[in-house]
Amino acid sequence: MKKIIITVISLLLTSSLYAGDKTQQAKLSSDMRNMLEAVVNIQRAGFYNNKEGIKNAAQILINNLDSLIETDASTYLPDSKANAGKFAKKRAKMIKMYAEDLVLAIDGDNFDDSLEDYNQILKQCTSCHSRIRERKWK
Repeated sequence: MKKIIITVISLLLTSSLYAGDKTQQAKLSSDMRNMLEAVVNIQRAGFYNNKEGIKNAAQILINNLDSLIETDASTYLPDSKANAGKFAKKRAKMIKMYAEDLVLAIDGDNFDDSLEDYNQILKQCTSCHSRIRERKWK
C-alpha cells in the first residue's frame, strides 16, 4: 500500500511540474506575441510622430520581458541550445535598457538616438531568435 501511495504522489508531483512548465511556456508565448506587437507599434507610432504611442508601446515591451527573464529555457530549448537560455536572458536585459533609453530619447526630442535605440531593440530580438531557431536561413 505504501508503494502505491508513494507512486501516486510521485506521479502527481511529476505531472504538476510538467503542467507548470506548460503554463510557463504558454505565458512566454503570449508575452512574445505581446512584445512583437509592441515593437510593431513603436515603429507605427514613429511613422506618425506619435510620441505617446512610442512611449506606451515601449512600456508594453518592458512589461512583457519578465516572463522571458524568469522562464527556465531548458524546459523548451533543445539540449544543443542549452546556453541559449542564458543568452536570451541577457538579450531581455538589453532590450529593457534600450526601451528605457528610447523613452528618454523621445522625451528629449532626440530622434536620432530614439531611432538607434529602436534598431538596437530589433538587433537584440533577432540575435536571440536566430540562435534559438533550428532552421537555417536559405
